[in-house]
Amino acid sequence: MAKPDNDASLFDVMYTCRSMRRLKPDPVPREVLVQLVDAAIHAPSSSNGQNWHFIIVQDAATKKKIADTWRKGWSWYKETIGSAGLRPGEDSEARKRNQKAGEYMVEHMAKTPAIIFVAVKKDEVVARAIASPTTVTAAVKHLGVGGTARLLRGSGRAGITGIDATAYPAVQNLLLAARGLGLGAVLTTPQLFSPGAYEEILGVPSDVTLTAVIPVGYPKGRFGPVSRPDPETLISWDRY
Repeated sequence: MAKPDNDASLFDVMYTCRSMRRLKPDPVPREVLVQLVDAAIHAPSSSNGQNWHFIIVQDAATKKKIADTWRKGWSWYKETIGSAGLRPGEDSEARKRNQKAGEYMVEHMAKTPAIIFVAVKKDEVVARAIASPTTVTAAVKHLGVGGTARLLRGSGRAGITGIDATAYPAVQNLLLAARGLGLGAVLTTPQLFSPGAYEEILGVPSDVTLTAVIPVGYPKGRFGPVSRPDPETLISWDRY
């Protein structure tokens, strides 16, 4: 697929890629949504597996089911994580604004033009290699007993199976592409609060993991600079 004819500056896009939770109900053309996915799959993936899958929901009845499920998880979030103490340096007013925008997003989810579910299919080659009896033997040989124990403890979702390492580069590409094309989008993870619920709504097979959910539409607000700390405060040179 040909890349979009767009002269947006990479760093302008990157530095003004605000999370947009207030979206117009105006439909987004299917070919534009395909362009977002095309940008997403130009990201790197774990072991170059390229085992992404994208479920783009536009159907009104399906969006209503998603909205009803989302509302329950959002209610739980507001009473727990959303009401936790402020992080060091966090602005209480900024949190209130974000939560108000989140409330708007949830209440208008059924009218969101498109909801993109980013998923990763099980990498059967990696799974077989991990399950092989020779894996532990090879690990002990090269990593030692302690290193093998640590390796096996981290071999789940975010470990050497590479699910998140495959998903989130694609997610970031998709968000930047949306910004470059004038679309609003936001990275969300409501599937974590309602395990199995979205999978049932969407008919997701057991060997596919939902990793992120991105509502997409034309924004009601304006793009602008995002607030971030001085990078020097986040850097350690050579050692932590």
